[in-house]
Amino acid sequence: MMISLPRARVCALAAACMVVLAACGGSTGTDGSAKPTSSVDVGKAAPVTPLDAATVARAQKQGSVLLYTNADADQMAPLTKAFEAKYDGIKVRVLNMNDPQTFQRYATESATGVRTADVVMATDAVEVLNFVSKGNVLDYKDPNLKHLPAYAQLAPGVVSMSEDPLVAVYNTALIPKDKQPKDLESLAALSKSLKGKIGTTDISNPHSFGAVSNYTAAHGDAGWQNIEALGPNTGVESGNGNLMQKLAQGQYQATYFVAGSVRALIEGEEAAKILNYTYLTDGTPLLPRAVAVTKKAKSPDAGKLFVNFLLSVEGQEAACEGGFTPYRDGVDCAYGLPAVEKVVGADNMMLGGYPKDIVKNKPEIVDRWKKAYGR
Repeated sequence: MMISLPRARVCALAAACMVVLAACGGSTGTDGSAKPTSSVDVGKAAPVTPLDAATVARAQKQGSVLLYTNADADQMAPLTKAFEAKYDGIKVRVLNMNDPQTFQRYATESATGVRTADVVMATDAVEVLNFVSKGNVLDYKDPNLKHLPAYAQLAPGVVSMSEDPLVAVYNTALIPKDKQPKDLESLAALSKSLKGKIGTTDISNPHSFGAVSNYTAAHGDAGWQNIEALGPNTGVESGNGNLMQKLAQGQYQATYFVAGSVRALIEGEEAAKILNYTYLTDGTPLLPRAVAVTKKAKSPDAGKLFVNFLLSVEGQEAACEGGFTPYRDGVDCAYGLPAVEKVVGADNMMLGGYPKDIVKNKPEIVDRWKKAYGR
């Protein structure tokens, strides 16, 4: 699913905020206490390792990269602009679709010989691992990996280009900032008095599934008890756009497991007057956004070059501009991992690639969630 709000939704969200503000008789500013800041030590950047000259020359001759991604155009714009400026003559064509559409489209096109994606970018761990198991990924090992944490390598040929958090977001006009829970256990307790006024996204959304699977993998039955306490009191939406719009309008007072790309929107738009986000201090799920060069790529070297750029300091800084969460040391980003860690602490960052046995365990996780939420 696309996790950031398209421009039309941004406008609707800002308008909705103004409606709620008028109804509540005023605005409430944000003080940033639960938010990351740029005043953190981001570490020293390791040397960036480019591709060899022969691969770069072949990439320039190929001249284009076709990317299928679940990120929307606004998120990708800083990345594609920076890449095309660095590698003049190589154009990036971006097709935005959700993860199932990405993998289905690739299967159809590759089977019929039609031009298909050179690079795929996805969040759904199970879909990505199934894609790999079917032999659809080029086993490309980027030279930057030696400078990155071990969790950057998600599977053979698959790397993480960002580690995006799931956050809680509150309507501050309806729940004052000093009453807003900072952890999921407290939110679960509060949910009893918010029945129908608290929201999340459906487990079919890869961000929701990723959040639930990561949180329960870390906390076990205690984590499930919080999820199951929330379930009967929670309204469920298909995606983050509807969730945030209803929150701004006051239909929801609190939301959880919201895609972290809303952070910049909340701080930079009219929404900041009515909405406030926080990381979950008993465990903030961080979902890797996977990228891979495909086996049927028409421009495989250009695809490798694009991945190489995504993993560089320059590429990670461009990713930050788009609302992604870079994780490489030395990247100056108010939304990077060091800034998240400053808020929740290293022990409460649910980070480390894909949960063990996630493909095998998915049916059980989905069934247990559906039972809790009455779906």
